[in-house]
This record gives sequence, C-alpha cells and structure tokens, in this order.
Amino acid sequence: MATGGESPNLPPSSSQPPPPASQSYFATLDHFTPDESASFDREFGRLASSQEWVPGSQEYTRERTVAMREELTSLYFTPPTMASNNKQPEPLTDEQKLKGYQDLCDEIGISPADSIDECKKHLKSTLVNIVDLIDARRTGSAAMVWQDLDAFRTYTLQDEHRINKDEAKEGEGLLASLLQNFRLPRRHKRIRAKRDAVVHSVTTGRVGKKSQR
Repeated sequence: MATGGESPNLPPSSSQPPPPASQSYFATLDHFTPDESASFDREFGRLASSQEWVPGSQEYTRERTVAMREELTSLYFTPPTMASNNKQPEPLTDEQKLKGYQDLCDEIGISPADSIDECKKHLKSTLVNIVDLIDARRTGSAAMVWQDLDAFRTYTLQDEHRINKDEAKEGEGLLASLLQNFRLPRRHKRIRAKRDAVVHSVTTGRVGKKSQR
C-alpha cells in the first residue's frame, strides 16, 4: 500500500461528523476568528499571515506543527479533561488512544486493529499526508493515499510542509507516531554507497584506491 503505481487511492469521503467548532485549536486562540469550514492549510495560512510568520521559517514550522498536533488530537482523540487541582490536561487513557488510532485507520480504509501498536504499524505502512487526515474531519474530504514514495517524499519535504520534531513529540506523541522517516539508517546508507561505487567503477572503467587504515 505504501508503494506501487503513481495514481493515488481515494477512500470514501469521511462520514464522521466533525467535533464542535469550539474544540478546534483555532477556536482557542485570542484575537482570531476561526472558520470551521476552511481547510487546515487555509486556516493556518490566515493565522500565519496575521502573525507575520514567514513560510519555511523556524517559527512558521514550529507554530504549524503545534496547530497540526492540537487539531489532530481534537478531531480524532477524545479531548483530555482538565485536572481539578492544577488545571493541566489529564493524559488520555489507553482506550481513548486506541479509539483514536482506529478512527484514523477507518479514515483511510484500513481495517482497524485491536491494539494501539498494530494500528500504528498499519498507519506507518501507508503513505498519507497528516493534513489530509485533518481535513477529512474538518471539510469531509477524502484523505489521499499516495502510491509513489518519491512523489510523497518530495511533497512532504517542501519547506512549508516541514515538521518540528520536538513539537511533534509533545501531546503524548500522537503526531510523532504518524510521521514517516525518509532517512535511511547509516548501515543502509553505507551499503547503498558501496553498491553505487561498484556500479560507477564498472561503467566508467575506473578503479578506486583502497582506503588506508
């Protein structure tokens, strides 16, 4: 499902009703009038413009990641209740987390698993943009499942689409658990480098010197 042809798969549009607008991250901001029918990118674009955050800057990336994290949580995971003693959000229960991950699987046409870890594995093996998952609940649009890894990587790694990893790990790591890792482990890089070097020496007729240890 993560690789294959170039054309995307489009699951049926979301049949899940969106949560109340008051639960949206954008509704919690002072001096900002949210538009509950707008897509995430359009809504965040308005916010960024009002705050003069430059697309691609560290500040823009950090604030966009915060908005994605909070919006994903409010749309798929039961909003945490506030502890009465310190007014801090109480952590989600395992049941709430499982339900959230199962809903994410449902949204892209994957049969939900019975455990959080299995749901995460299914989601990790599927190329889907997190903003599309957010918009599936905000606007009712279908979340596109990508079939071309290179195209997905190119789209995701654009400056305005980058993620602040530290912010993604906050909020119980819900956003971080969905991120794809496009960087090969060092061992795989070395193997690929050696393979490429062999191909290069054969096609050009050149033989490189052995490294001196």
